[in-house]
Amino acid sequence: MGESSFVSELVTKFGSTLFNSALDRLASFGISYACDELKLIWDVDDELRKLQRTMLKVQDLVDHVECCPLRLMWGSKAWKLWFTDLKKLSYDADSLVDYISLQISTSGSARPAKLRKTILSSFEIKLPHEINVLQIKLESLAREMKSLLKIEKMKGMSPHCHNILSSTSSLIDDRKVVGRATDIQHFVFDFLNHEPKMGNFSVASIVGMAGIGKTTFARLIYDDTSVNKSFDKKMWVSVSMKFDLIRITKSILEALTGNSCTLSDLNSVQVLLQHVIRGFKFLLVLDDYWSENQDDWDVLSLPLRFGCEGSKVIITTRSAKVSTAVKSFKTYNLKHLSDDECWDLMKQKMFFPVEGQEYLESIGREISKKCKGLPLAAEMLGSLLSNSECAENEWHCILKSKLWDLPQEKNDLFTVLMLSYLHLSPQLQKCFAYCSLFPQNHEFEVEELVLLWMAEGFIQPVEGWRLEDLGRRCFNDLYSRSFLQAAKNSRNQIIYKMHDLIHDMAQLISADICFQVMNMSDCYPLFGDTYHLSMLRDSMQPIHLRASQENKKLRTFLMISKRSAQAGQLNNELFAHLKFLRVLDLSRIGLTELIDSFDHLKFLRYLNLSENHISMLPKSVCTLMALQTLKLKNCHQLHELPEDTKNLSDLRHLDLDIKGQLIAMPPHFGRLTNLQSLSAFIVGIREENGVTQIRNMDLLRGSLCIKNLQVVNGLDATRAKLHNKAFLDKLELQWVPLTSGAQQDTLRQTQNEQCRVLSNLRPHENLKELLIDNYCGALYPRWFCESNRKFTSIHLQGLKYCASLPPLGQLHCLKSFYISDMPLLESIGDTFYGTGNGMKFLSLVSFEVRSMTGLLSWVYTATFASMPLLNTFTIHDCPNLTSIPANLMSHDNSNISGCSNLQITTLPSIEVIS
Repeated sequence: MGESSFVSELVTKFGSTLFNSALDRLASFGISYACDELKLIWDVDDELRKLQRTMLKVQDLVDHVECCPLRLMWGSKAWKLWFTDLKKLSYDADSLVDYISLQISTSGSARPAKLRKTILSSFEIKLPHEINVLQIKLESLAREMKSLLKIEKMKGMSPHCHNILSSTSSLIDDRKVVGRATDIQHFVFDFLNHEPKMGNFSVASIVGMAGIGKTTFARLIYDDTSVNKSFDKKMWVSVSMKFDLIRITKSILEALTGNSCTLSDLNSVQVLLQHVIRGFKFLLVLDDYWSENQDDWDVLSLPLRFGCEGSKVIITTRSAKVSTAVKSFKTYNLKHLSDDECWDLMKQKMFFPVEGQEYLESIGREISKKCKGLPLAAEMLGSLLSNSECAENEWHCILKSKLWDLPQEKNDLFTVLMLSYLHLSPQLQKCFAYCSLFPQNHEFEVEELVLLWMAEGFIQPVEGWRLEDLGRRCFNDLYSRSFLQAAKNSRNQIIYKMHDLIHDMAQLISADICFQVMNMSDCYPLFGDTYHLSMLRDSMQPIHLRASQENKKLRTFLMISKRSAQAGQLNNELFAHLKFLRVLDLSRIGLTELIDSFDHLKFLRYLNLSENHISMLPKSVCTLMALQTLKLKNCHQLHELPEDTKNLSDLRHLDLDIKGQLIAMPPHFGRLTNLQSLSAFIVGIREENGVTQIRNMDLLRGSLCIKNLQVVNGLDATRAKLHNKAFLDKLELQWVPLTSGAQQDTLRQTQNEQCRVLSNLRPHENLKELLIDNYCGALYPRWFCESNRKFTSIHLQGLKYCASLPPLGQLHCLKSFYISDMPLLESIGDTFYGTGNGMKFLSLVSFEVRSMTGLLSWVYTATFASMPLLNTFTIHDCPNLTSIPANLMSHDNSNISGCSNLQITTLPSIEVIS
């Protein structure tokens, strides 16, 4: 096609306006150059599809190489350099495709030639060049890999570099076992005394992270004297990561008979095993079992059903999911050793005594703390120290080194822990490596981590599933494989932490793309040549954040602060240099105002501005069309959101301060129908920001607080359609107290209207927790005590005009009930317990009464028992109360104070504190 005919066709396809605008811009470089450029634009859609295909192939390459990170850590420098370049280039390609997708989605153009028209209309004429350059670079790196593989093959190197799937033995020197004696006794007792409910054999699983001693623990059970007497035959089989049914079954058969099996067909091997095992009561240990597929176990265990009744199988595994898949009757989670036990194990590996050498022993005990309770680490460090007799300087070096930096020929720990990483899917590998951005001993919040993974694009969508639920599955997978460990904090809440050695491994794996900075000075430059950056601070000094062009590839910036800083500042050019950010956390850095240049951050999906002193958000925040999460927790001075907040159509999570100063929601907030969580909705006086704006937000879940309900009428309450919010767990309804001095007629009208409001704010029956604050009606709605309600907690406070309590005794799920500040409530009687036969408050565990100055008596005269599970009863500041049911005082956790007129004659041991 000649240049003139090509230009004519472009004019025909695109129209003269678009074409002339683009051509005018290119013509200054010459007509030949302009035609070459326009040909690139003409083919850009095909080139984009080609780039996307190449990206998929490159991602497969990355995943393939990551399946053998030992090659990257201990292989040639060429491999390491190649992989670093490949991974970074794949990030760049992903960013470009993401940018193109955003351009197309905001352009409003329709097929065909979507990208061509977008380029011409927006004058993004560099895009075809960038696509072409990336394509060439990716193809070049793919060719380099083939060359590296050829060199590796010529040198006779195994693709896996090291034999990491070694087998294990049942032999052990029990004199060298430390810290497991009591656990062994308990396990053996439960193990031998369990009778299978179905079939002839039962399964027990030993679960724990890599290096914690699962195999050693199983060996001790295998060699136990009482265990030996209980079985006719014992077999020990190493399974390893690759699940091969034929190999494993043959290994069981060979362990049973002592003869080699030459059969190669699964059916033939299983039939022979079935025949040989019949009539024997056996013990089988399957060490290092990885498969979480229940079908694998069902097939493998078929011949085992022909053993005698009482046969047992022990499985060691790193995954709690395996325990479920093999139908274990007992799952034993192996605990870490103490520091002293690690030191004892280390001393066993030394060739010389350290007793009497106090200084050397003190260093050794400090080194033992590096083991973090892992026996494998203790053995490795003991072996290292054994070669350094009396060499205090060498012991000091080991004390100051990370375990990864120790000599590789001694470093079995790295190999063993890396196996767990190898077994993760590529998606889970990314999620795990991302955790390296957080400091050691960090308390992970599941929901928060999932939102970050989503923002980074690690969670791939699956039809019919929420991204958040898929992310939670990823978290559970990491937890079940011992990458994360559960514990309880000081408030008795479940928290999740990462073992220090696992955290070190995450940092090692992610070293090329993740970077962590700790305790820098008051001026914070951002670092180039990295994609994910976190800054850890424990100082209150002011922060000044700035960036440069070198930071343009950065996708993540997390500010992780132990305490709030003072007077933080953002450089005016900061966001202009961070155009590819997906995650931005600027919480707790003392910001009083924000720069109005968020429009540079077109890719941003997660923004956390919590615990700052800002009074408003800049308008440019509303241009973040990809934003999924906006956190504004504890921004106490924030009084308004931008008018165009309604444009954030992809927003899924908005976390506001329930006790903050926000006056009302912005107009037409109800357009954000993708919202999954909304901590607070502040009702305005106009329809465009009134309570009806939530009517179509049926995806809301978790907790929702609706404030300023005093301005709502009964009709609008109905139109809010709370009954459609099936995923909400907790609902908080807040009114502002009525002003004193209102006329009686006005007060009565207000009370009647608010009765209708509360009645029409009927929540879905799935709601579990209900809190009502400063309700200014006098009556309760019927839905309060409907028998199909699933309330587990009801909290009533500040109900100034209610002279009674609702009849709640028939709510069978109710576990917690709290009332306070109800001055018109004078008595609690039988009506509170409800009508009908049967026990009342069947599930109630906690009952709390506070600041009830008008309460005089509490009497229950019905014959039906009540509150059989009550564990905690608190009554405080009820100065006029004279009586309560005696059964409320029969609990150890009863707490009564500020009730000076309360007479207790039936239980004199209860102390009343006035």
